[in-house]
Amino acid sequence: MRLARKQPETAKTDELDALLAASRAASSNTDLDKALEAILDAALRLIGGEEGSIQLVDPVTVSLEIVAARGLEPELRREVVRLGQGIAGTVAVTGQPLLLPGAVDIGRFAGHIPKSRKIYSAICVPLRVGGETIGILSVDKMRPGGAFTENDLKLATLFAETAALAIMNARHVGESNRRAVEVEMLRGAAIRLGASLDVEELAAVILKETLTITGTDTAFICISSADGGPLELARYAGVSREALRAALSAPGFRRFTPPTGVRIVADVATDPVLAPLADSMERRALALVPLRTADGRSDGIIGVAIEDDDVNKELLNAFGTQAGLALSNALLHRDVAGREEELATIVTTIDMPIIMVDEEDRFRAINPAAALMFRLSPEFELGQPVAGKLPQEIEDLLLGTGEGVDEELIVTFGSEERIVRVSAATANTGRGPGGRVLVCADISAQRELDVRKADFLAVIGHELRTPLTNIKGYAKTLAARGGSIRPDVRDDALQTILSNSDRLERLIEDLLYISRVENAQPPLHLAWDDVVAIVGDVVADASRRHPNRIIQVGGTGTDLPIYTDRVKVEQVLTHLVDNALKYSAESTNVRIAVTAADATISIAVKDQGIGIYSGDLEAIFDPFTQIDSTSTRRSGGTGIGLYVGATLADSLGGHIDVDSALGKGSTFTLVLPRKSVDPQRS
Repeated sequence: MRLARKQPETAKTDELDALLAASRAASSNTDLDKALEAILDAALRLIGGEEGSIQLVDPVTVSLEIVAARGLEPELRREVVRLGQGIAGTVAVTGQPLLLPGAVDIGRFAGHIPKSRKIYSAICVPLRVGGETIGILSVDKMRPGGAFTENDLKLATLFAETAALAIMNARHVGESNRRAVEVEMLRGAAIRLGASLDVEELAAVILKETLTITGTDTAFICISSADGGPLELARYAGVSREALRAALSAPGFRRFTPPTGVRIVADVATDPVLAPLADSMERRALALVPLRTADGRSDGIIGVAIEDDDVNKELLNAFGTQAGLALSNALLHRDVAGREEELATIVTTIDMPIIMVDEEDRFRAINPAAALMFRLSPEFELGQPVAGKLPQEIEDLLLGTGEGVDEELIVTFGSEERIVRVSAATANTGRGPGGRVLVCADISAQRELDVRKADFLAVIGHELRTPLTNIKGYAKTLAARGGSIRPDVRDDALQTILSNSDRLERLIEDLLYISRVENAQPPLHLAWDDVVAIVGDVVADASRRHPNRIIQVGGTGTDLPIYTDRVKVEQVLTHLVDNALKYSAESTNVRIAVTAADATISIAVKDQGIGIYSGDLEAIFDPFTQIDSTSTRRSGGTGIGLYVGATLADSLGGHIDVDSALGKGSTFTLVLPRKSVDPQRS
């Protein structure tokens, strides 16, 4: 029995409902897939038919893709129709609706896709917006009877106009939602990227954000420490370290660093440089994103696996810029921190006191040498006012405004005066004045040495002039009246000349010895000898030069063997005995005592002279040092005898002890090992 057609009122109601459904889809915020399904269902209810589909134009592939379908065979839903082919492709190109009222002979449409079921009637209308075809709406009758009419075609065309608007609205909504998600992702990434200035931590954050944004599990980060410098692997996931290193070390890897934007490598397996990454990519494409700073400099690159080349390059590029800026800040922070650490190390290790204050005259930096000199504690003083915490002369220079200040000051530290060279200047931070810097150098020892050298030159002039005067005077006398002088007077003159010559020889030998020992250890000529015999020879020589003095020797008797350098031992004892005779009254005796222990032999030289103040004992072995200038001028001397003696004793493996009391005399004891060792032969 033939079915009755719908009454006009019912048809109009269905038409209105369908249009309202399409309008609701157009004005809703639903996503595109749901909107398309709602539109297709409304079309099938309005026009009738057992099968229908909506196909949208893909401008990249120039084809139609089925995005919504009802009653369509599953295998046909995956088919792609090129524009100009088949029924839908023809309508998409012409832009004209098509009515096929009778059985459809699809064979007459080039490039058609065969169907297993027969189509008895069909309507195919374009979805157009602003004169542009964005897709196709197709409705088919799969049973005989009740073919589509011209009115159905007009109704479908009217519906398609509303449906096209709905589709465009859904697209805009989808795009808006996608962009909102992307913006939120970038905002969150920016917060997390800005949370750390540590390069290693930041690289880990960049990698994690990359995986989140792209929805992949494979990515890597490479960082360059300088523009154009070598890329170093920082972080990676889903790819082996060996494969990455093989790719990075390839000479041609740099050509994959995109100058701007994102570069897509569709098939890494076919590229000889990127081939090591093929297994990790698993047939996926590789997107390379530059890590660029605001001035366009490249500090690294992100590599991320993507399913296809249809990736949001704009999003990746924006993230690459974000990450590049964060990385640039981290690298700059690392560079500045490294330079600050180097500077701090230099300032800390330098032995010159350095103090820096800020614009408000508060301590900004105090190095250990300054803390020691000025008795400051950096832990407590940094950030505190300078006023009242430094000697007034130093404080005035530090807090002043003078540039290039360089002065020598005598500053009192507690009960001690020191000579200090002070330099002060304004620190320039690059943004203008940034406080003041003061550098000190304690030159007390240098000035003391200058004074000692000046005294030495005066003394050495006296020491040279005195024997030369005697030699010259007696030589002139002998030359002028030698034949008329009595033999005893002539002998006395010759003996005086000889004695003063010996004095000059010893002085010159001491000076030459000082020159030698400051450059190298004096050589030793070791042999077995007798200490008592050595002492006896030294005493005999001293007695000849000082016939009016008595030198007493006591100790272990005779034959006390020692393995040593006889000449050097004689030199040391000669200095000790001469000093004992020189700094004691002629009416007093000098005593020498020789004692032996298991491993050492001691030779003590004791006088009853002026003695030495206890505070001066540490300085008497320094070169060019003379404690009592009055007695020095009276007794002569250069201030190098004890220095020479102590140096010689040390070379023999021994030392000199001193025991003295002011006004009571002194005892100098030479302690030697029974068997010395030559360090140059050890």
